[in-house]
Amino acid sequence: MSVTDVDVSRHTASARERSREATRQRLLTSARGLFAGKGLHQVTSHDIARGAGVASGTFYLHFKDKEEVFREIVYDAVERLRERLQAALAAAPDTRSSVRAHAEALVAFAEEHSDLVRIVFGRDHGAARLESDVLDYLADVGADLLRARQAAGSFRSSLDPRVAAQAMTGMFTRVVVWWIEDPSRAPRESIVETLIQIQLSGTYPEEPKG
Repeated sequence: MSVTDVDVSRHTASARERSREATRQRLLTSARGLFAGKGLHQVTSHDIARGAGVASGTFYLHFKDKEEVFREIVYDAVERLRERLQAALAAAPDTRSSVRAHAEALVAFAEEHSDLVRIVFGRDHGAARLESDVLDYLADVGADLLRARQAAGSFRSSLDPRVAAQAMTGMFTRVVVWWIEDPSRAPRESIVETLIQIQLSGTYPEEPKG
């Protein structure tokens, strides 16, 4: 085999890989739109393939089933949330700024991905296993962030970051899902400020001094 033959073979393989990746991305884009409009259970793999402009058989060259597609979409979004939270923490100059950045990032994420939030955490989602997996992942991310804050002296050393992360993940998730279901329930700033104050000051009024 000549050098030219090797170059052509590599180019062909590279073009094939790019085409395969482009098809995969079309399937993901089609699935995102369909899931957002119809929910998880009203969408079929055939619908996703048709929306991507490919045959149904092509779908199964990339994904086992629609649940695998949905899981990939959700975890891609959650991974971007993790990166956003880490960046917000790194840019915060003090504890109050860090807590605000964390709350703002979570609420903004919920707004941007409200369709995914409703499907994964909504009342009729039917995705209990995925919900549990996502909550575990978010709690792990939260624990890492709290350890970093603890090392920097901006998180109480007597608290276990793992336990605190579980508690905060449950609180934040319940609040944002409740709000996303009906944003008229509370102003956005009220959501952010309440979550901040619970973290910084708790819920009990200060006892009078003296």
